[in-house]
Amino acid sequence: MFKQEWKLPLAAFACGVVLVLVLCGYGLFTQQARLRETQSELATVLAETEGLVGSEPWKVALYFISEESGESLLVPEVRTISPTTEPEQAALRELIKGPGTEDLQPVLPGKTTVRSLEMSNGLAVVDLSQDAVRIDRGSWGEALVVWSVVNTLTKFPEVEAVRILIEGEPVETLAGHFDLSRPLRRNEQVIRDDWTH
Repeated sequence: MFKQEWKLPLAAFACGVVLVLVLCGYGLFTQQARLRETQSELATVLAETEGLVGSEPWKVALYFISEESGESLLVPEVRTISPTTEPEQAALRELIKGPGTEDLQPVLPGKTTVRSLEMSNGLAVVDLSQDAVRIDRGSWGEALVVWSVVNTLTKFPEVEAVRILIEGEPVETLAGHFDLSRPLRRNEQVIRDDWTH
């Protein structure tokens, strides 16, 4: 009689254990399937990204200040940057690092950061950190700083004009001299055409 009383609960328990094992197995199988699907999607995204970036490094022209015979003008310094989907932003970061050529002068303070760079219909809107205004070069020097940014960016075929913001806000000038209230196009007249190094 005692054994008979335990048969039913034991059978129910055994069925419950089997059911739990089946459900766990199904859950594990489902998770593995999802994991394989996610891995496949990730591989696709990585492949597409690699396709966008490409394997070729970029050659960019950065414009720095050259002073000869008391006259300050911009000269290009060609630099190679790693493959990237944002070569314009990478070029600005290199510009901020300063020149690699001894005779050239940096244009922006080294602590300046590129907060963002957005492009639409040929207009590049550059948002720089507050450090960019910490320049003390007088009116012509300030103009060269601005034109170095503009000329560096307009070297890219998709950029026709540049607008400079500071900390996300429009500004009238960087340091009190050069008008930044409108987009600026490339200016070849501030580039020294006879410079060699």
